[in-house]
Amino acid sequence: MNRMIILCVILLVQYSLTEAVSFKKYAGEYMHIGIGGRALAMGGAAVATVNDVTSAYWNPAGLTQAKGFQIEFMHTKQFISSIQQNYLGLSNEYDENSTIAFSLIYLTVKDIQDSRNAAYITDQGTTRLDYSKISGFSTGDYTFLASYGRIINDKIAVGISAKGIYRDYKVEHALGIGFDVGAKYMLIENLTLGAILRDITTTMISWSTGEKELIKPSLRLGASYNWNISAIDLSVQPAFDINVLFENRQYAAQKHIGPISFDSFYGLEVGYKSIIAVRAGMDDLNRFNTGIGLQIPVVRFDYTFTSFASELGDIHRISFHLDFKKIF
Repeated sequence: MNRMIILCVILLVQYSLTEAVSFKKYAGEYMHIGIGGRALAMGGAAVATVNDVTSAYWNPAGLTQAKGFQIEFMHTKQFISSIQQNYLGLSNEYDENSTIAFSLIYLTVKDIQDSRNAAYITDQGTTRLDYSKISGFSTGDYTFLASYGRIINDKIAVGISAKGIYRDYKVEHALGIGFDVGAKYMLIENLTLGAILRDITTTMISWSTGEKELIKPSLRLGASYNWNISAIDLSVQPAFDINVLFENRQYAAQKHIGPISFDSFYGLEVGYKSIIAVRAGMDDLNRFNTGIGLQIPVVRFDYTFTSFASELGDIHRISFHLDFKKIF
């Protein structure tokens, strides 16, 4: 009875918050960019394939396959190096059935010119700039994840990620908190299904100006088949994801039915002796992604290339993954 009362109170509070502020389209878009060289080289088709520390972002249920103590770092420059994204993740087996992880994802834009105080009017009445008063500043979006994955039985694993959000735009900043839940299910041998429900409680972003934004829940589904050709030590793993959003994106998405939009992701990884892997995929923007992974003792190196057919330039990503024995 007490649990039911608590649940009802939480739902009432959540409903009142939703009524007090409005949902904003694209409010959480920067959190959909993705992390990890392996997943991004496969076009982001990762919900059913992830099995390491990066699962905290893609599907926390995948953390149950992240053995030992793992560290991964990724660095990205895009749009003519004006935007930089970095990721640092740590995971450790808590016991034989569960794993915990902590992640930091931050997206920064540096050297933005601030000319608000540089304009002046001459004696002739024209407006000019005093370049000595032009200053530079940076902005950043920061997301911290605390994640937990647990094995339910030999077919099902589940996980949850709590995320804290900080957005810094110099003249104003914002804080937010949200939750993602995920699951993986082995339908048959080598065929895995995955799902993650992001922002399950509706994530609220509260700005220093008093404005509040709500991020609607979204659903991402995936499937992956791992085909091992033992005779030549080769593995082939195709993957497919579909992302379902409820933001009335219409023509900004690949497909839509009323306010519901659908975007698809396709990926393929071919590995040899668990030492080298070649990857390729298509993401939701129909961009071609490709990359290579090299595994040596303790260290895995992943490189990803994304073709961006515009003057903004292509995208290069580099990831380093470290594996150690669990620390407790």
